[in-house]
Amino acid sequence: MSHLMVEARGVEKKIGHLEILRGVDFDVARGEVVSLIGPSGSGKSTFLRCINHLTKITSGYLSVDGELVGYQRRGNALHELSENETAAKRAEIGMVFQRFNLFGHKTALENVIEAPIQVKKERRSEAIERARALLERVGLGHKADSYPSQLSGGQQQRVAIARALAMQPKLMLFDEPTSALDPELVGEVLEVMKGLVADGMTMVVVTHEMGFAREVCDRVAFMDEGRIVECSPPSELFDRPRTERARSFLAHIL
Repeated sequence: MSHLMVEARGVEKKIGHLEILRGVDFDVARGEVVSLIGPSGSGKSTFLRCINHLTKITSGYLSVDGELVGYQRRGNALHELSENETAAKRAEIGMVFQRFNLFGHKTALENVIEAPIQVKKERRSEAIERARALLERVGLGHKADSYPSQLSGGQQQRVAIARALAMQPKLMLFDEPTSALDPELVGEVLEVMKGLVADGMTMVVVTHEMGFAREVCDRVAFMDEGRIVECSPPSELFDRPRTERARSFLAHIL
């Protein structure tokens, strides 16, 4: 199904006897924006990390843009790719974390150009030109020469988004990108994310920002105990949840 950017079937993740993901089925179409919501410990962030193979699945099937993530099929068996091969695939998937993970000794511009130069072997002049354009796009063109310690949390997260976009990804993953921010800084990050939506970027977003999920996302998936309990357009999930577990969760947070 070539229109799917993400396809997961029966994805499980176990650590010893602990079942973190229990048979997750999940699709994201090209250009679609889907948020994952649910209580802490429901498996949202783990599943997001499985999409780009930062976390290895125990069993099941997971592909991005029609290709297995971290594995190659040979006959009837799956063989794990080397770290270099996996990194090459991962470069096509942008990810923004709760914590900004910027290099503290590098400027905003240097943070954005690092991966294109080191991973994609781009010419420095081309990487700098794109980085400056991306910093302008996230409203930080005037902060190109600032170090992370000189930026607010919201500004650091916007640099992190520009850094992810510098790799020209086909898919963007956001793992609670505003949870580490002071409340007054949340809006500036969400506005940048809304701009990506308007540009047609395919996105999967783990979030506690229900207003963003309702307003911006095409679908919202509710996770609990390692499963996707229901997934539907925001108006349906928020206004007419089908399951008692989703109704209970939403009653507590809305």
